[in-house]
Amino acid sequence: MCKMASRRGPDNSVRIAISGSQNSVNWANVFHAQLTTSSAITQTDLDTWTTSFQAQYKTSFSGHQVANATYILAKAVLYTPGGGQLTSAVAMTGAGVEAGTAVADDSVAKVVSWLSTVYWRGGKPRTYLPGCPTADVLNNVQLTAASVSALATSAGAFRTAINVLAPGTITGTKLGFVSFRTGNADRVPAVFYEYTGARVHPRLGTQRRRLGKWLN
Repeated sequence: MCKMASRRGPDNSVRIAISGSQNSVNWANVFHAQLTTSSAITQTDLDTWTTSFQAQYKTSFSGHQVANATYILAKAVLYTPGGGQLTSAVAMTGAGVEAGTAVADDSVAKVVSWLSTVYWRGGKPRTYLPGCPTADVLNNVQLTAASVSALATSAGAFRTAINVLAPGTITGTKLGFVSFRTGNADRVPAVFYEYTGARVHPRLGTQRRRLGKWLN
């Protein structure tokens, strides 16, 4: 299972981890969002938000994962004004629904790179999707053009759908990432940056190490 980070995001930002298992090996995809609010966010509204988030994750990405990638839990931590936290944990069910057999190496993943208006040397926020089917792979290292295009479309749809979540006291959501450090020093407070889009690498990724230089 995933361990939640100890670093604090900006007030009314939320860190949410979608966790699961693949052949008894745990995996997690971590996201950040900045919420706007009409008043203090309630537990009920955060639970509703988390439930909607995990449902949209499955809607957007399960079609790009085979059945050995199963879903277990969505856990969100909201950083409330004044230094507090509010936690929401929603049990998940189901698994990837793309047909076929997974690539034998469980660390291999399809990779979504999230775009923003800022960039630092060393990379950008990425989501590694486990459960990559052999049918989507060419020459053991690349995804098919059709697979790349389909996942890019789904990633864009995911960002769009998350950005309209607004249950109750939560009046707006922006999907993005948090910068905790700059110039070898901690940011106090941390800074949130919104995602502006997504792209998919044609080369396979791995959650242990890269298979080689990215093609783009």
